[in-house]
Amino acid sequence: MQEHQNWGAEALWQDLEPLLPGLSIEVLARVESTNATLVERVRRDGAAAAGASGAPAGREPRDGQRPYGRRQHDLHPCLLIAEHQTHGRGRQGRSWHSTAGASLTFSLSLPMNVPDWSGLSLVVGAAIAEALDPEGKRLKLKWPNDLWLDERKLGGILIETVPAGASRMAVVGVGVNVSDRAKVADSQLNTGFACLQELLPEVTPPQALAGLAPALIRALADFPREGFGAWRERFSARDLLAGQPVTAGPLEGVAAGVNERGELQIDTPAGRQTVSGGEVSVRLAVPGTSSGSTGR
Repeated sequence: MQEHQNWGAEALWQDLEPLLPGLSIEVLARVESTNATLVERVRRDGAAAAGASGAPAGREPRDGQRPYGRRQHDLHPCLLIAEHQTHGRGRQGRSWHSTAGASLTFSLSLPMNVPDWSGLSLVVGAAIAEALDPEGKRLKLKWPNDLWLDERKLGGILIETVPAGASRMAVVGVGVNVSDRAKVADSQLNTGFACLQELLPEVTPPQALAGLAPALIRALADFPREGFGAWRERFSARDLLAGQPVTAGPLEGVAAGVNERGELQIDTPAGRQTVSGGEVSVRLAVPGTSSGSTGR
């Protein structure tokens, strides 16, 4: 039987709701994908009362668990936490493996009126990295959506947007390996494996969430006004690829940071080329460190 963790949802809600008014927090024992669940909810009739007809398909609520904060409908912000995610999704349809009690998997949905979404995944990654590793010595960011610790993958980010009336809802999914029990077979990894306890010994998934969630929400709240520009230098300070030989589809060259839109720049024999986030998977060209970007 799966052992449930103490997420301190009520205390967490009290800390976060002033930063994101209308927020609700929900903990599920088991779900296929937190992102997919929230996207499905948003696509349903936003005026329908959440939970009135039982749990949506693909999720198993905690016994007796109720969301903290009254979600009037699914166009209000929601932090959805999964103790066990069975079919996590990453960028370009890749899978994200999670282990109950050893991984942190959650998604945050919120309405956002954004003129330019460019660089949002980089902002999310930088906010999380700064919260978990304020000194910036070990936690790096691999464009466009991966968290790396000591040159091995720690976690990933998946951002989806859904139309919601005149605005859009952003669904920001995050997956982080917390303990070494999250490791899967080496044959399923091409990025190496890192866990947060290497950086923060004895940290638990609930503690990790409490540590990063306020910074994440502040960054998302500021993004419509500030865009990626306010975060460009902060991302660059943790840019794993900068100065490294990389391949991106047919392009081969040396990564030269990101531009003002958060697009990857690569210096090639034909000159500097720009790669957008949705186009290709970027791999370090150094033998032994090949790493497709997988999101969460």
